[in-house]
Amino acid sequence: MSALTSPARRPVRLPRPGTLVALLLGVVYLVPLLWIVLTALKSDEVIASQPNAIVFTPSLSTFSDILEVASTSVWTSFRVAAAVTVLVLAVAVPAAYALGRRTGPWWARVVAWVLALFLVLQMVPQPMAVIPLYGILAEWQLVNDVWGLVLADVALLAPFAVLLMRPFVLGIPTELYEAAQMDGASGFRTFRSIVLPMLPNGIATVGAIVFIITWGEFIYATTLLTDPAQLPVSGLLAQQTSLYATSWNRLMGLALLTSIPLLVVFLVAKRRLVEGLSVGAVK
Repeated sequence: MSALTSPARRPVRLPRPGTLVALLLGVVYLVPLLWIVLTALKSDEVIASQPNAIVFTPSLSTFSDILEVASTSVWTSFRVAAAVTVLVLAVAVPAAYALGRRTGPWWARVVAWVLALFLVLQMVPQPMAVIPLYGILAEWQLVNDVWGLVLADVALLAPFAVLLMRPFVLGIPTELYEAAQMDGASGFRTFRSIVLPMLPNGIATVGAIVFIITWGEFIYATTLLTDPAQLPVSGLLAQQTSLYATSWNRLMGLALLTSIPLLVVFLVAKRRLVEGLSVGAVK
């Protein structure tokens, strides 16, 4: 009688550390998101009696109550964020091209001083600039005007956008500039025909980041826009919290509705955003 041989056991594969970290981050982000959704689906009665209840009858009354005011704030924020993104890119892309070209040792020193100035500007706390900025915009009669907020946000984010865009310009081979110069192309022609077609990832990355930052900007938005009918989403969310009470279901419902445009922007620019961040990380 031949001896029975047991089948060889396959080695147990432990999950990789990267997978464990991804799962942990997923739990950390998904649990608060799930709690936001559950709170938004609670009626005022449930919020008052059982604010931490997990099992309850869902209600869409919160969304019907906030839909009109949320749509107005979302439209205001969209106009501001879109205008700021376009203007910042119109400034940052040519400026990054100018600061990314090494045309001589003297220009390299100028670039170093300009980049140092941009870094210093990013270190200045935003609340310190509110009072002088408010005075300037008041003289221009742009307080409580959407375009006043747009100018303030452009001044805030333009240096940051130049710093982000410059590594993408540095990634363009210098041989292309030399070939364009040998062909007699002007600086503007080189920028238009060579630089711009090679910066879609950089433009998409910087544009998406600027749009997201502008969408959630709070200090300038609540200081320069004093009309409650013109408040962007950041000001509208702050209104849901008062000294005596907090409307948690409306606050969470507004958080969900106002995050939809950001989700759309991320999904549209996802591929270029990932590629762009990878390029910027190694330059």
